[in-house]
Amino acid sequence: MTEHPWSSASLRLRELLEGLWRELDRQAGVTADGAMSTVGLQVSTPAGVLRLARDPDGLRHLLVPLGAGDRVDDDNRSAGVHLTTRTFTSDDALPIRYADIACRRQDVTAPFTGLVADLVGLIAAKPDQAPSLIVRTLQAWRLMLGGTAQRWTVPRLAGLFAELIVLEALLVVDRRAARMWLGPLGCPQDFRSDHHALEVKGTVASEGRVVHIHGADQLEAPQQGTLALAWLRIAESTAPAARSVPDLISRCREGTDDLIALDTRLAALGLPQGDDGPMATTRFLVPEQRWYEVAEDFPRIVPRSFGAGAVPTGVHDLEYRIDLDAVPHIIERDAVLERLGTDL
Repeated sequence: MTEHPWSSASLRLRELLEGLWRELDRQAGVTADGAMSTVGLQVSTPAGVLRLARDPDGLRHLLVPLGAGDRVDDDNRSAGVHLTTRTFTSDDALPIRYADIACRRQDVTAPFTGLVADLVGLIAAKPDQAPSLIVRTLQAWRLMLGGTAQRWTVPRLAGLFAELIVLEALLVVDRRAARMWLGPLGCPQDFRSDHHALEVKGTVASEGRVVHIHGADQLEAPQQGTLALAWLRIAESTAPAARSVPDLISRCREGTDDLIALDTRLAALGLPQGDDGPMATTRFLVPEQRWYEVAEDFPRIVPRSFGAGAVPTGVHDLEYRIDLDAVPHIIERDAVLERLGTDL
């Protein structure tokens, strides 16, 4: 049976990869010798061990060892990821030729982690097919990784602000709750524990309660678990009580006992640096919020909505909107936070 792409094992792999890249970032900060730094994974091909790498510009790489007869053609068509080959020597061993899958933009680090997690899992299952798996997997991810850079606009900041508001509240329930914030690591829901999930939607619209759903799995509950949806209206404000995204990040850092988990997720978001952009200057209030239980009769599209129990072959980028004014399943916020926070 094929593992579900959002299974706990897959999510743990993504978190492991993010943690290893963060450790390479820290090592680069103290060595500063301009060399590419690498760390081995416990996955091998007949030619050697897979390695994660960080280059002097802070960009991420996956290095897949190649045998003498393996051929991988360079592919630089995508703005987000490049495929090349390089010869690399590590741990005083003989030089090894690697396929180098390189993330070329900081703003696509989260989907790049998903690409690497998929590829590592496939190579672990079929190590002798690594070259063909690289080409096929990269092609499957090309559209996501090849688009133009996504700017941190006010609506996008508002969405992050909504997630951080929820994270701040979850950390009151359990100071380890940062590890449940899985949206930055590629999970279809923003927060997920062993048995429960929560999707957070923030909007800057001044009227209406319409949410935009991405994919058939965003409103799919964990097996034998529950799913809730939090909707927050976010308003720009200069009032004394208004807060910025950096303000909330600071509060979450103060409230967590797991800074590594929090910093891993913040790094995956590719937040802009500097003190003069909208990230630092825009402040928000939350004038309204509603929380919903996504029960069986909640209006949604999930894999079992289709006859075969799966999205039909050839259907891609499924998106739709739900008017929450037509949904009666309102639930208390504290009930949702409690069942998530006690399910770590």
